[in-house]
Amino acid sequence: MSLNPNRSLLNLTGMRSHHEDSPFQAEAEVALAGFRAIRSDLERQVRRGDLTVKLARQKAEAAAASMRADLLTRADTYSPVPRAFLDRLVDASESRRKARSQASLETLQRDTNELLRQSIIEQQMQTRAAEFEGRSFRRSVGGGVPAPTIESLLQFHQEATVSGDDSAREWARRQLESRRSQTFVEADLRRIDLACDRPDRINPRLITTYLDAMRGEDADALETFVAEALRSGDSNACCAAFVLAREAPEGPALRWVRRVLDGVPEFPDAALAALRSSEADARSAEAEGARTKAEFAIALADAEGRFSSLEAPTEAELEQQERFLARPRAALGEPIGLALDRRGATPEEFDALSAELFEV
Repeated sequence: MSLNPNRSLLNLTGMRSHHEDSPFQAEAEVALAGFRAIRSDLERQVRRGDLTVKLARQKAEAAAASMRADLLTRADTYSPVPRAFLDRLVDASESRRKARSQASLETLQRDTNELLRQSIIEQQMQTRAAEFEGRSFRRSVGGGVPAPTIESLLQFHQEATVSGDDSAREWARRQLESRRSQTFVEADLRRIDLACDRPDRINPRLITTYLDAMRGEDADALETFVAEALRSGDSNACCAAFVLAREAPEGPALRWVRRVLDGVPEFPDAALAALRSSEADARSAEAEGARTKAEFAIALADAEGRFSSLEAPTEAELEQQERFLARPRAALGEPIGLALDRRGATPEEFDALSAELFEV
C-alpha cells in the first residue's frame, strides 16, 4: 500500500477507469488537455519569476475545480445515444396510459373478451390435459411410462397451430418451456424458442437471436426488418429493431432509424414497458461510466496541480534569464551554434512562430 494517500486514490481511480469503457473518455481528455495548458502556463510564469509557487498552486486548484464542476455536470446526464430514443418511449407510454384511462366501451369490451378467452384456454388446458398427453407422450422402445420428447412436443405444437386449437398450442408451449432446462443442444433450444414465441410477451433469447442475425446487415435489410416487425406487432422483433437503431452510429440521420422512432407508438405494451426500463438502465450505466472517466481526469488534474516538484527560481537564475532574453533572437533557420550574440526562441516564441507557419 502506498504511503501517499493521494497516489493511492489516483491508482484506485485509474484502475476503475481502465475497466470502464465509455465514449466520454474523449471529452474527459479534452478537458484535461485544457487544464494542462493552464498548468504549463502557470509553470512558465513561476520559472520566469512572475508568480510564486503558492499562487500558482491556488490558480491551478481553481482551474481544477472549474474542470471538476464542468465534467461532473456533463457526466451526470451523459449518454452517447440521442435523447430522442428515451423521449419517444416516454411519450408513447404516457399516451397509451391516457388512452387506457379514457377507453371507449368498445375497447373495454375487447379487453374483457380477451380476458374471457384466456380464462377459457386455462380451463380447457386442465380438462383436456389427458387428451394432450395421449397425443404427445411417447413410450420408449424399452417400455416404461410414456413421456414427452422434444420432437413429439414440437410436432404436437405444429398440429395445434395448423388446426387453430389455442388450448393445445398453449399447453405444448408450456411443456416445451419446462423442457428447456433439460436441453443442451443449441439447435433444439432454438426450435423451442421459435415455438414458444408469443408476440405479446418478451423473450430475451429471441431478441438476442434477432440482434445476432441483423447486426452488420445493410440499410435495406434493416429497413425491411423494421417494417416487418412493426407490421407483425411482435414485441421481440420491435425490441430488437429499437436496440439496433440505438446502436446505429449515424443515429436518426438514417432512414430506417427514423422509421423505428416514428413507429414507437405502434409497439406492443410489453415492448414499450421492457424498452423503457432497459433504456433507463442503459442511460444510468452510461452516466456511471462517464463519471468514472471524469473522476480519473479530475484526480490527475488535482495531482498535477500541486506542482510537487516545482521550485521558484533563485535570484541568480532570474538574472541569467534576463541576460539570455536580452540577446536578439536568431532568425528562423539561422544557425546559432557559434553565434554567441544570438539566442534561441523561448517556448512562447516558438509556439507563436509555429502558429504563424500553420496560418501561412
